Amino acid sequence: MKKNGISRRDFLRGTAASALGVAAAGLFGACAPAAETTAAAAETDTTAAPAADTTAAVETTAAETAPAETAAPEAPAEGAAADWLGTAPVIDESQVVATYDAEVVVVGSGTAGLFAACAAVEEGAKTLLIEKTAEAFGGSGIRDTLAAIGSRQQIANNDNPNKFDVITELYRQSNGYGNQKLYKVWADNSGEAIDWYTDRLDEAGVKFLHEVDDHSKEVRFPIYDVGHSIQWEDREYSPTFTAGILKDYAIQKGLEIHYETALTTLIKEGDKVTGLYAAVKDGYARYNASKGVIVCTGGYSLNYDMLNALQPETVALINNNSSFPGSHGDGIKACIWAGGKFDDVHCGMIFDRGAIKPDAVGTTGRDCQFWIGSQPFLKVDLEGNRFTNESGCYDHILHESLTLPGRTYCMVWDANYVDDIERFDTHGCSRMFPHANGTESVYPMGFYNEVILPQLRTDGYVVTADTVEELAEKLGLPADNFKATVDRYNELYDAKEDSDFGKEAYRLSELRTAPFEGVRMSGGYFICTMDGIKIDENMNVVDENGQPIEGLYCAGDCSGSYFATSYPNLLAGAAAGRSVTFGRLAGKNAAHRA
Repeated sequence: MKKNGISRRDFLRGTAASALGVAAAGLFGACAPAAETTAAAAETDTTAAPAADTTAAVETTAAETAPAETAAPEAPAEGAAADWLGTAPVIDESQVVATYDAEVVVVGSGTAGLFAACAAVEEGAKTLLIEKTAEAFGGSGIRDTLAAIGSRQQIANNDNPNKFDVITELYRQSNGYGNQKLYKVWADNSGEAIDWYTDRLDEAGVKFLHEVDDHSKEVRFPIYDVGHSIQWEDREYSPTFTAGILKDYAIQKGLEIHYETALTTLIKEGDKVTGLYAAVKDGYARYNASKGVIVCTGGYSLNYDMLNALQPETVALINNNSSFPGSHGDGIKACIWAGGKFDDVHCGMIFDRGAIKPDAVGTTGRDCQFWIGSQPFLKVDLEGNRFTNESGCYDHILHESLTLPGRTYCMVWDANYVDDIERFDTHGCSRMFPHANGTESVYPMGFYNEVILPQLRTDGYVVTADTVEELAEKLGLPADNFKATVDRYNELYDAKEDSDFGKEAYRLSELRTAPFEGVRMSGGYFICTMDGIKIDENMNVVDENGQPIEGLYCAGDCSGSYFATSYPNLLAGAAAGRSVTFGRLAGKNAAHRA
């Protein structure tokens, strides 16, 4: 890839970004207000009137037939913690306009749901997949990068991480809240799930390649080559592209998909979940599931009642909410009302990629996504002082920024930034150059350098100066302090040792060559919530006593027992890799339930 050029592939990916709304904005760093990032930004709520309890049903909140607008965060209202769940209304059979019988019903056609539906139909189960968004959105597709251990490619590349090293890192990043048995289920089954997906994509002429990085350099935080990513080549980027491949595959095997069908009720007969009610155009549809319901509805990153009540610290750090449509917590609420146990620790996946204007502080939730914010350039507080090792996990610096004036800091670089970024050799989605084995990066440096950065300069997010002192003035920093910090940082670069914060020597950079540039940063790019409904090793939802609820399975971002406190971003694709593996297992397990 050319450092200072823009390839046809990059251009196609860029033009796709302007057309794909919220999902593309998440990849390409759009600075439009979050409320404008999806064409389907209106939410329709229809709450069923309470009726006599003749159905033994447990219901979710108001039915949603379109993705909600991404609202700016608001301060938690008094009593909000008790308001987000509400009480379960009851659906009367007189409101039902259609009834469908299946063995397995999968709710949600995103990353986990598609893998669950494919697995269930492969195992011979009569399977229905329902999705609350329109077919054009269709659950918003499958993530680019998926983590695994033991894939054919990892073994062939002689680059298959030790599963217990990876399990230990997952457990460490969760501060012990994660379930080690679930980590092992993922480690033991993820290779097969990735091989299966690789075969489906290969049949469609799409490459899905293992990301191999250079392990000869010192790192402070361990990295493991678990990532596998789509190679877009000359195709336009589209999160729904690979989803279409799996849908076509599953439909050929007998899958039926119902769109604009919103989960409203989990039906229980005694202690068993036997089906659900869903809101449709003219009322409600009843879905009977003789073997199981698999809930794959995503998290609640677009539900600010839940966010404010459960994660006020996350709300304070949301610079740009780039969540996929549909993430309103529907499935989480349904499972809780059916007796499922919600995680005790609530957390969100947020990356240090939020830019604000040089005269601003803090976040509004409608700020600018700044992809290279994760690069380990010099970062200073508003007093012009360096405050951290800039080479670490994406959300760590955001947590630290909560203690900074205005929750705001600045990142600065000089004219050699492209060479610096290549030398930094970062891992996962922050990487902007091809991997050591030639696998392309999720986000190409060429496109960012030629298209996105010029726009950020024009829009006034990135400021440019001829001197360090002028840069300080444009960023609103004390010039003397900032100049002293830059001088000290240049000394560390010359010494090839960061004796102040211990950053890896090859990730130091100098600031000596004009033009100098910088940006104010506060908060970050919010992708999803990471807490959910607790599950066991069979993907069964468990109750308050840890006992499985028969007939009820959960996978993807609405499932829990896995992440807490911080996202292990140096395990590239850890969340989506869990989603596909557990979705596949849920489909198989439900299909074989007696």
